[in-house]
Formats: sequence, structure tokens, C-alpha cells
Amino acid sequence: KSFSIGETIANDYSRFYASERMIRLGTAFGVGAVMANTNIDMNIRNWYQDKVRDERTDSWSSDEASTAAFRAKLFGEGKYMVPVALLAASVNYLDTDTAVGNWGAKSSRAYIVGLPAMWAMQFTTGAARPSHEAPSGSAWRPFNEDGYAHGVSGHSFVGAVPFLTIAYMNPDNGWVKYPAYFASMAAGWSRINDDAHFPSQVVLGWYMAWEAVDTVFEKDQYNQDIAIKPMIGIDGFGLVAKGSW
Repeated sequence: KSFSIGETIANDYSRFYASERMIRLGTAFGVGAVMANTNIDMNIRNWYQDKVRDERTDSWSSDEASTAAFRAKLFGEGKYMVPVALLAASVNYLDTDTAVGNWGAKSSRAYIVGLPAMWAMQFTTGAARPSHEAPSGSAWRPFNEDGYAHGVSGHSFVGAVPFLTIAYMNPDNGWVKYPAYFASMAAGWSRINDDAHFPSQVVLGWYMAWEAVDTVFEKDQYNQDIAIKPMIGIDGFGLVAKGSW
């Protein structure tokens, strides 16, 4: 059965706001709240800035003075990535069922379903950036009157969607899937490196992107023998594989 674009998006929203997914998102934001409202965020931030960040990491992140060709931050720029996804989706109007067109269509759907929720949570959490040097640090200040709305990293969300889509499109090709999962964290990492977001903000941006992409692919997952799911805990985060036979 074929669906119109409107019906497809409506179905995406229905699946995104399903109770099981909302419970997962609530759990993730609960963990994020613990990180943001204790010293966990600041401790990780200070360790990275003092022990890890250097000229090399800056050159891979977004340092404009660098001559390096790779800029991780660029993958999180919505003004570039969203139009690229929409343009790629238009390829399907010329030649249906192409890899480029399908990637663009599914990435675009993930942006459409996930961006409004991500923006809402940025405003709801009301957290500051590290660079703001706000007395509250990463602590949440819902609907902050100072105008802070950074509790979820937009760059982390935008930069994760294209690569998570690639990973989902190649469930049986580990040479593509696992590097794509790794690349999905690049934009978020750049925000930590540049001291533009706290770790919890980056993790939540990536996680919301995963839920948005998972929503788009949800009906394709029923017969999947091995599934990759994100795992978030107070002590860290990562990926967990689940197999069925």
C-alpha cells in the first residue's frame, strides 16, 4: 500500500509519540537531568578540556584557522544538512528506489519528526552552555528567563541523523553500519571539544536523533534478527546489541 507524504509523516509522529518510546525518552532525560544537575557534567567537561583538547582536536572539530579538510561541526549545521537531505529525497522523483533518494527521504522524515521535539526540550530544560559561564552551569532552569535553551545539543541531533540513517539502511553490512554509528557522534563530539555544550546536552541530542531515525525505520525492524539499541546510564553511554533466534 502506498501512502501520501502527509500520511507518512502522520504515521511517523504517531510512532514517535507512542508510549514505549516516550518511556525510553523519559528515562534518557532522567539520566540527563542527573548529569546536568549534579557535578557529573562539569567534571567530564573539565577533564576533557584539561586533558584531551589540543590543537589537533581543534583542527578536526571546527577551528577556522586550521587547514584540515575535516570539520566535524559542519555535519551538525542544520542550514546545510536539512537542505541536503531534502535535495537527496527529490532524487526519488526522478528515479524511484535509489540509495541516495531513500537516504534523503528517511533522513528528511527523521528531521521532520524529531526537530520539533528537540526544540521543545531545549526550551523546556533551559540550560546554559559552558561558554556562558552561568552560575547555574549545566543545571536545568525550565523556561529560563535569561534566554538559555541549550539542554539538548542541536548540532548533535542534526549531525547524528544522516549517519544513523546510513547505519539503519545497512543492517547486514558491518563495514558500513558500525563506522556510520561512530560518525553519528562526530558533530556532538565537536561541541564538547569546542566547549559549546556539556556532555549531557550532547548525549541527549544524539539520543533524540536515534529515536527519530528508529521511528522512521520502525516497521522495517520486525524481522530483524540483530538489533542495535543505545544504552544510557549515569556512568556513561554506548550501544547494546540484542539478538533473537
